[in-house]
Formats: sequence, C-alpha cells, structure tokens
Amino acid sequence: MRLPVFMALLIVAIPAAQAPKVEKKWLGAAGQRTRAALFRSTDAGRSPILVVVLHGDLDTGGAFPLARNAASKIHGVIAAALVRPGYTDDDGDTSDGVMGKTNGDNYTPEVLSQLDAAVGQLKNQFHPSAVVVVGHSGGAAITADLIARDNELASAALLLSCPCDVPTWRQHMKTLRPNPTWDEPVTSISPMSVVSKISPEMQIWMMVGYRSTDMEGEKAPPAHIRES
Repeated sequence: MRLPVFMALLIVAIPAAQAPKVEKKWLGAAGQRTRAALFRSTDAGRSPILVVVLHGDLDTGGAFPLARNAASKIHGVIAAALVRPGYTDDDGDTSDGVMGKTNGDNYTPEVLSQLDAAVGQLKNQFHPSAVVVVGHSGGAAITADLIARDNELASAALLLSCPCDVPTWRQHMKTLRPNPTWDEPVTSISPMSVVSKISPEMQIWMMVGYRSTDMEGEKAPPAHIRES
C-alpha cells in the first residue's frame, strides 16, 4: 500500500466492531524499559507496516484507540502504542524514566534515546516494510525530534497538534494557564531547532484543528503555531 493512501486511512479510521486483541510487552533494557501495547491486523504477515503511536503529555489513553483502530481497519499492520518514559498505563505499568511536569519538559535527549531504542527493537522483531510514527501533542513533538535524530527510524510521520516551537508554545500556554512552571528552564529539544536534520525524503503529515468552543474567552495562538 502506498504511504499517502495509508496515512489517509489512518486519519479517518473509525472504531471497529470487533477490535483485535492487545499484546502487552516490555521493550528495552533494565532502567530504560518502555511499555508497549501491540495490535495486529489479521493479515499482518511477515513484512507488515509498523505503526508506532506516542500519546500526549496529559495521559496515555489516546494512543491505544488509534493503534487499535489502525490494526482493525488497515490491512497488513502491526500497531504499537508506546507508554512514554515515566508515564503509567491503565494497567498500572510504568515505563522507566521521568514523566516531568507536563509543561513541555519531557522531550529530552534521554527520552528520545529510550524511545528510539524501543522502536528499533520493534523493527528488529517484525522486519516491517515501512515504519510510520504517529504522535499527538507532546508525542508529536517527540515524533518530530525522533525523525530528526534518526533518519533511518521511519518512512513517514503523522504529527497531530504538535507544539513544534516549544519555547513559543510554552509562553502561549502560560497565557492560557498561568503557572510559574512555564518559566522553569527545560532541556527539551524543540523540533523547530532540529528540523534541518530531517531527511528530505521523509513523508510528513501535520494536522492542527480547533473547535469553536476551544477559543471562547481565550486568545488564539500566534499564526505560526496554528499553521505548524
């Protein structure tokens, strides 16, 4: 399947009547273990498309429906929802690492190294024909950082609501949710600072949207954030 067609299907996938069973596993060595939930298409085969999904900053739940739906609706897929470092899934399993304060402080070199290794382990196990990394919110920032860090990691990426300019995004969030933590220094890597390192052959889709109710009483983000 051509990747543009695949990405379109992934974006519009709807819940399946009968979802595939989930397989939970640990990826990585002690001290850098990452919890993963795997979903397989019935025809995944020996060279599936590997879809890796990274959740946002506030919870782990969003990654699982997307991974499950991908495996339910798209042929030849193994979808892996990864629990980001320091986060805990609904079963109480916590990936190694530091979760942070959910203020944009968790997109660090240590986090990228751990997740890069986790994806590498999945690639070694499944020998995929292509790898697509999907990230939402903070997971999208990490996705962008990962494909800049490792040009061999994936064939394509889908970034959903990416805070790709981390310093500007943090200042914007400070106006929406005033809190001193937005002014604390962080070691996160802003995707805008490493975008030149992304392979020109990488296929990237970005989606950002707003409901009218989201903006009531709030100042809209700067244009370059809305369009990033």
